[in-house]
Amino acid sequence: MGITSSDLSTALDELTYKNLDSENINKVRGSSDLGKDEFMKLLTTQMQYQDPLNPQSDQDFIAQLAQFSSLEQMQNLNSTFNNTSAYQLIDKFVEIEHSEANGEHKSAEGIVDSVKINKNGAQVIIDGQSFDIEDVYKVSAPTDEQWAAKLKAQADAKAAEEAMKNGQQAAATQAAGEEASKE
Repeated sequence: MGITSSDLSTALDELTYKNLDSENINKVRGSSDLGKDEFMKLLTTQMQYQDPLNPQSDQDFIAQLAQFSSLEQMQNLNSTFNNTSAYQLIDKFVEIEHSEANGEHKSAEGIVDSVKINKNGAQVIIDGQSFDIEDVYKVSAPTDEQWAAKLKAQADAKAAEEAMKNGQQAAATQAAGEEASKE
């Protein structure tokens, strides 16, 4: 009862292909990333179908686990490097091409205010809007005109905020004065 190529092929198909149609004709490839769960399923399948009279050595499984551990650490290091390098985009002028939730493609550009790291990776913040770092397609040093436009927009936003705050305070003062005059 050794492992047959069809058993292994079936197990790999279950790991690799996410959507199988009823006739098994049109296979849609799933994620190319093999994670811990997929590796453990593959290892379990290997152990389940191995020949009991000629089993694989435990050293083979240990070697596979060591290789997987090394690969996982390299992926973690790569992710950390990508997230860290995103901080170099602060105060740079970037151009972005991104897709909206409705599938519409939109462009954006501006000077990066900050970078946010979350479970999905790094995002750049431009004028309060977040964009995935993968959507950035051009990075350059901002021109004097671009800096001037950004500073003017920030000053206008601050003035509008102050005006709104003063308007709210004036309305509250007026309401308090009307309430006092009623008494």
